[in-house]
Amino acid sequence: MEVVDLALNLDEIERDYPENPLDYFKDKKLCLFKACLEKYFPGVRWGFQDLLEELHLNVAMCVNQSCCSGTFFQRNLITRAQFAAINERNLNEMNQIADIVFFSCNGCYNSLLRGREFLKIPDVKKKTNEILNGLKKKRIGVNYPNKYEILENLDLKLVHDLDFLYLIRNDVLNSLKFDLKNLKVAIHYGCHYLNLSRDKRNIEEYIKDKTKLDELINLFGGIPIDYQERESCCGWGASQLIINPREALKITANKLKSAQDVGADFMITPCPTCLYTLSKPEYREKMHKWFGEKLDIPTIHLNELIAILRGCEEERCITLRRKTPRLDEIFEIITKE
Repeated sequence: MEVVDLALNLDEIERDYPENPLDYFKDKKLCLFKACLEKYFPGVRWGFQDLLEELHLNVAMCVNQSCCSGTFFQRNLITRAQFAAINERNLNEMNQIADIVFFSCNGCYNSLLRGREFLKIPDVKKKTNEILNGLKKKRIGVNYPNKYEILENLDLKLVHDLDFLYLIRNDVLNSLKFDLKNLKVAIHYGCHYLNLSRDKRNIEEYIKDKTKLDELINLFGGIPIDYQERESCCGWGASQLIINPREALKITANKLKSAQDVGADFMITPCPTCLYTLSKPEYREKMHKWFGEKLDIPTIHLNELIAILRGCEEERCITLRRKTPRLDEIFEIITKE
């Protein structure tokens, strides 16, 4: 099959809407993909949704999608065909309600693009169809045409939250109530963002430096600070955190210490999976016990930070949970009049 490029073409939008790229989205139906690890950080989703609503965009949740299943595939718990079948069911469900799907998670975004690539392999496509046909016979949920089929001509487009926020950065800036007050910020993009080629249209886009998050921090009044472990993994490593927890958390500890040692006020990431690994209190305790380092540097997702900068937390985004130790220090500094 000819694999349709599901990644939203941001260069095309910038070319066609030079005055304001946001105009492209105003007549589109948008939905937010529910990443599993967002449940630990509700401000990631609701803060982003609140911004889209303030910008008068037509946004909803992708209510009938399931887990992207990327973690299961990376841990060799499911086959390529099973992974592709889950992917196709998700795409079908989202195609019913949206033109564009937003992703707050590097892994989810990568998985939805990756599942389609597997269908280029005839044997995988055949087995994927067999799985979908089995589901079709069970008639689970609301039925609609082509529910359990591989859609050859899919109009749905996917975009990472970071790429969208950078595209409309001037509108985001105009929505802010506070700035970053020259805080020093350690940037963590995450492996699946730094190494993702599936949404790039040429090799130059893939190999060039990733700077969007740095530029946003500058725009918001902060100072991106360089540190030795900037491009290293958060330590999640799919199965490694389970199979080799000490070795995996050593990578996490090295990263946090590297940022802490150069005086970063906090670390920011565009991925809730990375945020989970970098911030989980139990992991911090284990790192202190195993490696003797007390690592106190706060961590935050880009969507949470923008919600705080917009003054959204107290007014609307109550699920940001201001009284979370991870966010308290950042919140107090930014919102202090």
